[in-house]
Amino acid sequence: MSSRPLSRHSQRRARDAALAFGAGQANWDDVICATRDFFGADAASFVSTDKNTRTLRAFEQRGHDDKAGLEYIEHYHQFDDSRRRHWATHAGSWFESSVRDRHETPNDRLFWCDFMAPNHIGQITGIILANDDELAALSVQRITATTPNFAHAAAIADFGRLMRRAFIARRACTRERMDVLGHVLDPSREGYLVAADDARVVLAAPGTEALLGGDRQLVIDRGQLRHRAPAWQARLLAKLRETAVTGEPCNMVLPDGWGRAWRLALRRTGAGLSLGLGMSIGVRIERRDIFNLPDVAAFAELFRLSAAEARLCHYLVAGLTIDDCAEVVGVSAHTLRKQLGSALRKTGCTRQAELIRLLSGL
Repeated sequence: MSSRPLSRHSQRRARDAALAFGAGQANWDDVICATRDFFGADAASFVSTDKNTRTLRAFEQRGHDDKAGLEYIEHYHQFDDSRRRHWATHAGSWFESSVRDRHETPNDRLFWCDFMAPNHIGQITGIILANDDELAALSVQRITATTPNFAHAAAIADFGRLMRRAFIARRACTRERMDVLGHVLDPSREGYLVAADDARVVLAAPGTEALLGGDRQLVIDRGQLRHRAPAWQARLLAKLRETAVTGEPCNMVLPDGWGRAWRLALRRTGAGLSLGLGMSIGVRIERRDIFNLPDVAAFAELFRLSAAEARLCHYLVAGLTIDDCAEVVGVSAHTLRKQLGSALRKTGCTRQAELIRLLSGL
C-alpha cells in the first residue's frame, strides 16, 4: 500500500489498462506502467511460475534495469520466497515483503541480500492473480520500505479485483484459442507452442508436450524447449533470439535420430496468443519421419487418383522402382507406367522425381 495520496488520473489509467488487458487490447507493459504510477512505486513486475515444474513461465518488468531482470530470470527467481510462500494462498490475496522483515529462510536471506539489496529494492507489494496450475502475481517495488496506509484501501482492493478478473479472462481466451489450434494439428507429428526468446515455454497446444517427450531429441524439459545436443540447442536459441529481435519469420530443421527430423517454423505471436507478453514467439513443430509413409487413401482423395494409381504412388514414395512395383503388385511394368502417366497429369507434375517430392511432403 502507498503512503502517497492516490491520483484520480493514475487510478483511472490503472482501471483502463486492466479493462483493456482483459479485452485483449493491451499488454503487460501497459498494465505494469499504469500500476506503478497508481501505487506511486519505483518499479512493477508480473511474474508467473509453473507450479508443476516450479519453473519460471513468464516475467515482465518496468523500472528495473535490464541486468536485474536478466539475473532474476536466469537465477534468483528460484529463491523468491516472497511469492512462493503463498503457494496455497487463494487468488485475489495481497502480499507484502520488505527488507525490514525478519528473513528466517535461507532463500529469503539469499534473495534479499544478494539480489534485492544490490538492486536497491526495499519493499514488494503485490496481488495473487491466479493460483491453480500457475502462480501469477502482479507486484510493485519500492527503493525505500514504507508503512502501509489503508486510507485508500477501497480503491486498491477494487483495482485488485478488476485486475484479477481481467487476467483470468485474458488467459481463458488465449487457452481457448490454443485448444482450437490443437484440434487442427495432427498430434502424432505436429505441435505448437509459445516461447520466450530464451526458450521458456509460456503455453503449448494440446498434445505438444506428449509429442516432445520420451526419448526424442527435442523435448520440453522443466518448462524449456530443449534439444539434447548442445550444439543444436545453441542454434535453436540463436534462431529464437533472431526472430525476437528482427521480427522476421524463419524456419529451421533439427535432427531427431536416423531418418527423422524436426521442422520448426518460428514467428512472433499476435495479441491473441501472446498472453500480453512483450515478446513471445510462436513455434510450429513438425516431426518428419522417412518411415511414416503417406496414406494411400490420402493420395487418392487429394489428387482424385484411382485406387491403383494411389497404391503405385505409395510404393514409389517408399523407394520402390516401377519394376519392383510390378513384382509386388503382380502386373506388368507397362501397365504401371500408364498409371504413373495418369498420376502425373492429375497432380500437375512433369517427372517422376517431382511427383515423389510432392507426395513425400504430405
